[in-house]
Amino acid sequence: MTETNKKKSLWGVGIAVLYGSFVIFILSFVIFSTTQNYVLVEDNYYQKSLSYQDKIDMLKNTENLAVKPNLLLDKENKILTISFADSLAELGIAGTAHFFRPSDKRADQMIPISLDSNNQMTISTSRFLKGFWVLKLQWASSNTSYYQEENLTF
Repeated sequence: MTETNKKKSLWGVGIAVLYGSFVIFILSFVIFSTTQNYVLVEDNYYQKSLSYQDKIDMLKNTENLAVKPNLLLDKENKILTISFADSLAELGIAGTAHFFRPSDKRADQMIPISLDSNNQMTISTSRFLKGFWVLKLQWASSNTSYYQEENLTF
């Protein structure tokens, strides 16, 4: 076999190796991407983005409050206390406390607001996973809607 015949045969082998490695790369990429867990942060995010002006109005209403709801987190006893102003509570409050877990949508919890005689709502945080949470507090009082977000770490 001459020197040129050896070079020709190496070209064929090189192209076959290159093509084979490309096919293996593509197949491994497809297998890897199909096994990944992709959970959207929110369902119906497009519809929610269209109604975002309502949330902006609720945030402005919250900013205009003389006394905003107060959050007190007792990490030792694992209790979160949300206190509302007497003026708001007298008119009646209805709403939800949405505990949003950015890292895992399945851990989210929605708790209806129910106040005690001191205009407070007490929530046990022992059932929540440790880590970062966002409390999305949405309520209405006397036909006015309010919204407040607070970052919490349990």
